[in-house]
Amino acid sequence: MTKSSQDEHYDTKAVLGHYLFFEKRLSYNQSKSCASCHSPIFAFTDGYRKSVAANGENLLHNAPSLLNISQNRFFDWGNPSVTTLENQIKRPLYQTHPLEMGFDVQAEKLIAFFCQDSLYQSLYQSAFHKKADQCSVSDIEACIIAYIKTLNSNNSPYDMFLKGNQHALNASEQNGLKLFSSHQLKCNLCHIPPFFTSANLTNNLDSIYANIGLYHVMNQHGYPASDIGMGKITAKPQDNGKFKIPSLRNCMITAPYMHDGSVNTLIEVIDIYASGGRNVLNGDAKGDGRLHPNKHQHIQGFELSPSEKRDLILFLASLTDTSYLNDSHFRNPFDVK
Repeated sequence: MTKSSQDEHYDTKAVLGHYLFFEKRLSYNQSKSCASCHSPIFAFTDGYRKSVAANGENLLHNAPSLLNISQNRFFDWGNPSVTTLENQIKRPLYQTHPLEMGFDVQAEKLIAFFCQDSLYQSLYQSAFHKKADQCSVSDIEACIIAYIKTLNSNNSPYDMFLKGNQHALNASEQNGLKLFSSHQLKCNLCHIPPFFTSANLTNNLDSIYANIGLYHVMNQHGYPASDIGMGKITAKPQDNGKFKIPSLRNCMITAPYMHDGSVNTLIEVIDIYASGGRNVLNGDAKGDGRLHPNKHQHIQGFELSPSEKRDLILFLASLTDTSYLNDSHFRNPFDVK
């Protein structure tokens, strides 16, 4: 195995982190890597409703995209205390209920492997100017974080339009942009351009986490007990059902949607917002989210004609940028030829 040629353009810690991000030996049973839940072909998500741990259990949430994540001030779907990548990375590496990767279970074996593998010896020497047998858990974390910070993608048709190319968006897409920013829809008040989130702009939790009326269990002000969102951390009833407002970049390739992956398509997402929330008709979560008393003030509903809905979706599609896949630094280095 050799180094990726395009890796040479990046910091040496990020280069080592590139390999570690795709290294399945970081999981306790060598079955999962960071990339298992954050795959390049899905804009660093995984396409599942809820991600799957190394032991086969479903995790609590849908995997968010890591593209441009270093711009954020908040990182977790429901935990506002996670305000750095250094804190965020500890959950997948060390969480035990469920056991996600169980990295600490295999840390000594991984470091022993470093000492025997010529590529890792070289990468570690370049990154830390010391031998691999001096590797520590904190070094591993630092390199993965350095890699994640390089995962930036801002070359979509929308970005080209912002840079002055008026032909980058066609008439339908431009109309979709106008609708997105309109007083009628108010999409841009929560999904603030250019990153289409507010998690990178403010420390105001009420602007970052929102109850969008997705649930209203038994119409008794509840959310599914297994996942009540920010309220679990703050212990404030008014925070139940609040989850982080995600970026919309690359949303065409990051389905399914919402914190629990319970919405399959962008058409369904738009219909939920147009209705002012979701009315769940069956099951344990039955209830009319449109009537939830903690629902965010901007979720009031709206009407769109079929052509307007089409234009809005076309605009959302213009936020797609997969040009990063041309750079081997964004792909699995164990597969790169």
